[in-house]
Amino acid sequence: MAQAKAKKSTAVKSTAKKTTSKASNDLNVEKVTETVKETAMVGLGVYGKLFDRVQDRMEQVQSRMETVRKETPKKWDDFVKRGEQVKDAADERVNDINFSYKFDMEEQRAKFRDVVNALRAFVTPSKA
Repeated sequence: MAQAKAKKSTAVKSTAKKTTSKASNDLNVEKVTETVKETAMVGLGVYGKLFDRVQDRMEQVQSRMETVRKETPKKWDDFVKRGEQVKDAADERVNDINFSYKFDMEEQRAKFRDVVNALRAFVTPSKA
């Protein structure tokens, strides 16, 4: 009888171990499943956050582009006016340079002619 009780208590213990083992396996599977789901949600959350940031940036870029498009004609006209001013100033300077250059050349020619005429007069005998 003692042996039967021992076998019976051993059987009860092993059944209890199996039940406990099965319950802990179920808990582990549930934990792993939950962790996998959370990991997937974290990935989706990161993707969503990046998407929101990119969308915000795109809205900022589009807003800036609209502003630039509105300002472009005015800026264009400003640049055209400034270009005309620079061209006029450059033309005046070029004309000043050419005028003074031509003036200096004419003056130098006149001096050269005077020197040459003086030399001719000195070198050629006069017919008197």
